[in-house]
Amino acid sequence: MPTAILSSNPLITPYFMKCFFALSLAILAAGCTQKPTIEFTGITPGINDGEFIIKNISDSTICKTAIKSGTFTVSSEYNNGTYGYMSVNNDKLGMLAFDVYLQPGKYTVTFDRDKPYKYPDIQSTVKKQNELTAYYHLFDKTKDELSKKAADLNAQLKDPKSQMLPADAYNNLVNKYKEAEQQQLKLATIVLSAFVDKYPDNSITPRIIVLNNAYMSNPDSYYRIFQKLSSAAKESPEGKAAKGLLERANNLTNK
Repeated sequence: MPTAILSSNPLITPYFMKCFFALSLAILAAGCTQKPTIEFTGITPGINDGEFIIKNISDSTICKTAIKSGTFTVSSEYNNGTYGYMSVNNDKLGMLAFDVYLQPGKYTVTFDRDKPYKYPDIQSTVKKQNELTAYYHLFDKTKDELSKKAADLNAQLKDPKSQMLPADAYNNLVNKYKEAEQQQLKLATIVLSAFVDKYPDNSITPRIIVLNNAYMSNPDSYYRIFQKLSSAAKESPEGKAAKGLLERANNLTNK
């Protein structure tokens, strides 16, 4: 073996060991000085050009790059952990913006060719971002299902054959349609409740609750959803902040 040859030669061994330690120190020094980065790689089927932009919650640009032939890659030095926004600016589609969690790591982004306005598939080394992806995908899926349900029931009501139904059957159809409409109005709480049932340990629910003051529309429902979170999620700094807002909103509502 080469190491045996070197170790048996008293002249070569000191030189080899000196070079080896020098190289090790150089690698270690490079590792210590390497700065944390955030990196985005994406595919935008149907969006051949435009601009991809990442901004933090204070609206400061973290990184941006041109979309070329439906792809983009960009990275930037970043040493923080905060929510922000990802956007694609295209002459045909305008500005498409999405909620993201920004932290040093890698993000792979794939847009839907037919529905680019929907939350893209974002797979990341960052746990909170993967939770956001799961939540928004559930939101879009549930929205589509409820919209289709209401549209199908509405079509049944407009069908001349429905006018020939017995009164009880027709009224039952009307009630189903009204219920489907109500579910569409309650979409946000329906989705968040289902998400927490599936992921009680998730760390993003407090963010969803307070985003754009969502909880103000129905503080009681949001508080009940919040209570289903794990103890760790509720006791996190974000959880405590959301709890305080929910309790104050409920106190005002119940006065």
